[in-house]
Amino acid sequence: MKFDLDNPRTLATTAVMTALVLGLTLVRIAVTPINGYVHLGDIAIFFTSFAFGPWAGLVAGGLGTGLADVVSGYAIFAPLSLVVHGLQGLVAGWIVRRRPTSAGLVLGVLAGGVILVAGYFIGEAVVPVFGGPALALSEVPFNAVQAAFGSLGAVVYAAVARAYPRLRQTGTQSPPL
Repeated sequence: MKFDLDNPRTLATTAVMTALVLGLTLVRIAVTPINGYVHLGDIAIFFTSFAFGPWAGLVAGGLGTGLADVVSGYAIFAPLSLVVHGLQGLVAGWIVRRRPTSAGLVLGVLAGGVILVAGYFIGEAVVPVFGGPALALSEVPFNAVQAAFGSLGAVVYAAVARAYPRLRQTGTQSPPL
């Protein structure tokens, strides 16, 4: 899918995927030491990035998680989530666009996971409100678990692409009608 927000199909798809990221981000698995939370939103971020491309992954990942933080009372995390999950979606989608293979999916998930863990560690270590480097370090295992759950997005993408082959075209170009 060519990322053109003037195209109603692109706009609608990106909006739906943003809502899906928001909804799955609200599904909390665990609360972390600095009162953050582990969630399932990364599954939708990876799926969106692989199915609809890096720009859709950037928008859906960043906005979906940022909005989820705001509506669930974690607004202090919203700017960090916007940047980290947006970059996660962008990079994972870019890798799969360049290498549309199973190896590309694995690399995309690994790169996205590294961005998630490193991005939150840096953000939480630098921003004084989060408690500094020691507390940021205590968050690393929780963020790694979240990245691991997120890898299910690649599994879902592979299954859906197998059942609906046109999906493979949407991440790189608009399929013919």
